[in-house]
Amino acid sequence: MRNPLYKRVPRDLKKNFIRYLGMVLILVCTICIGSSFQSTLNGATAYLENIREDNLQEDGFFEVAEEITPDMKSALKEHGLDVEENFYVTEHEYDESTKILLFNERKNIDIPTVFEGELPEKADEIAIDHVFARNREINIGDSMELCGRKYKVTGTVSLPDYTALFMNNTDLVMNASHFCVSVLSEAGFEELKDKNVTRRYSYRYRDNGLSDDEKVAVSEEIQKYLVTNGASLQNILRREQNQSIYFLEMDIGTDGPFIVVFVYILVAMIAFIFAILTANTIERESVIIGTLRAMGYKKWEIIWHYLQPTMIVAVTGSVIGNILGYTVMIEPFINMYYTSYSIGPIEISFDVKTFIITTVLPVVIMFIINFYMLARKLSLSPLKFLRRELKKGKQKKTIKLPDISFLGRFRMRVILQNKGAYFMLFTGVFFASFLLMFGIGLDPLMKHYTDSIDESLPYSYQYILKAPVDTDEGEKVFTYELESWYKLAKKDIGITCFGIDSDSRYFGEACYESGVGISSSLSQKLGLEVGDELVLKDKNFDREYTFKVAGVYEYDAALAMFIDKKQLNELLDVDEDSYNCILSDRKLDIDEACIAKLITREDMIGAANQMMESFHMVIVFINIFTVAVYIVIMYILTKVVIDKNALSISYMKIFGYNAGEIRKLYLTTTTIVVMASLVVCIPLEIVLFKGTLVLLSSMIEGYVKFFLPVSVYLEIVVVGIVSYFVINAFNIQEVKRIPMTDALKNRE
Repeated sequence: MRNPLYKRVPRDLKKNFIRYLGMVLILVCTICIGSSFQSTLNGATAYLENIREDNLQEDGFFEVAEEITPDMKSALKEHGLDVEENFYVTEHEYDESTKILLFNERKNIDIPTVFEGELPEKADEIAIDHVFARNREINIGDSMELCGRKYKVTGTVSLPDYTALFMNNTDLVMNASHFCVSVLSEAGFEELKDKNVTRRYSYRYRDNGLSDDEKVAVSEEIQKYLVTNGASLQNILRREQNQSIYFLEMDIGTDGPFIVVFVYILVAMIAFIFAILTANTIERESVIIGTLRAMGYKKWEIIWHYLQPTMIVAVTGSVIGNILGYTVMIEPFINMYYTSYSIGPIEISFDVKTFIITTVLPVVIMFIINFYMLARKLSLSPLKFLRRELKKGKQKKTIKLPDISFLGRFRMRVILQNKGAYFMLFTGVFFASFLLMFGIGLDPLMKHYTDSIDESLPYSYQYILKAPVDTDEGEKVFTYELESWYKLAKKDIGITCFGIDSDSRYFGEACYESGVGISSSLSQKLGLEVGDELVLKDKNFDREYTFKVAGVYEYDAALAMFIDKKQLNELLDVDEDSYNCILSDRKLDIDEACIAKLITREDMIGAANQMMESFHMVIVFINIFTVAVYIVIMYILTKVVIDKNALSISYMKIFGYNAGEIRKLYLTTTTIVVMASLVVCIPLEIVLFKGTLVLLSSMIEGYVKFFLPVSVYLEIVVVGIVSYFVINAFNIQEVKRIPMTDALKNRE
């Protein structure tokens, strides 16, 4: 015979349709985001794994001022490397703030993936990065004037060594609107031999089984060999140090766990809300439960009865979320990666592991939490349910309230009686407010970062030279890359050392007679203060230097150390007047053949603006989702308080209390809790936000300082207040609908 209790489930779903609909919508959004995002990550991961072998992605590169000899190539081969030329020409004149690298045709390493069109075959043809093409609205068949020549765009590509478009390896974020990599035909590159050619050599390990330590050792051997054999080494990066290659892999590695945690937090929150709702229902229907138990209904039958609405909502939300995740939402997430990263076409397929992580486990979490609560609640005897004695153990003494007004004591009692619901309300406000802080705060944070770079950067042009030039313009400094151990990330990070004169126009205040100056970004990233010791390593010569920090200079453009030029040159065993860099306020007339790299002010500050362009829609989505979570959670939990006190409200109506007075006693109490939660959560959210920035800074070469204007906090509070009062309008109607007959029906 079919259990008669099953008939109550549809009635309960219908009666509380709005409540369950809100739960379903949050679950649908959560599961939809989780499944589509995780599937996109799986597709991107598969693409990266394929290009390692199919496209012969490099394991590292080095750049030298002059071509290496065949004997050097042979010697490097003996070190276990396959070395290939990967020369390029840099174009700075496309527009005021854009840099384009024109690579020679690639056949044996870093083979391009064609996104649309085809690779160039003629001297006047070019294939450009597809992210840059999309951002700048350049189509196949368009013409581009580069290096004084006109090229026809034949295709858009993704280069294995530039899956993330970092203009400089020390940049904080990618810059896909003002930085582009491209490929020419061999004939086309031959015509640019008279330009400023950067001689890059990319290499792959012949032994794919090298450990990380062995790879580091090989890289150090390469540096030593090149330097000791007269090669003018300008730059060397292992794959793991190259943000243009490794950033996407790292991003996927962090995005995956982040999205899983995000899903589980929301699911757990919904599960606990259901637990509170069900506990409230059990208290309200305790006499019915006691009667059913006395009539012979088993404990597990009643547990299953009250568990059914939860599981129906969980399964419904999961099914709809998966359908939308693999159909409607998958395209926006793929496009988000295409917009941000230079990767080839992503293939999406159903993955059992992803289904288990984003769907099965959330449903199991909801089942376990609610089953445990029900089993615990229903462990009492039938007699106790009939008597409404639902507290286990000894009855707790009534908490003595302070001697304040009746209204104040009454509100405090309401809070204590509904502390479970109010705690979940506080948790929901905290979670939603943090997401809102992230969504609203990212824009002013990055603008402040951009402004701080602009304000602290004393020059506009930095020329890294291959050889000294005959000019009296600009300020001549010696720059050198050293490394320092970064404990948080458990790796060495690059530090730019500026050898400057004591009367330096740009960094005079950072030059000390004893000790060195460090940039503010380096001070904050490594936690260094005046008087501390800074240990730097020079892997080119296997040396280690220890410096005493004499001062911190406000400079956010790079992790930098400032030292007297003569002292630095002496440490490096070069002439005391040697220099390899010129700083200037304006563009200088320097022979391109002498320039190894040109970094402009626009290069420094353009990256942050690009990030805001790339993630604008994501931020909008986060803010919309956050407001929806606010409204749903506030509605459900504030309604719990009303439902739990429905009998008391009915009594008050009989005693003559009007609607306004009842609102002051119950709804105003909830209003106080919500307002207090909004204010109390802000300091906690700031701590979490700062921790998030520290984690972000540990993954990149730069450093982002915490900054949120007061307007962000005000916006968070205003959004919370507006969301609450929208819900409060419905709660007022709920209070009005509570009949006085409830009190008369429940006489005991």
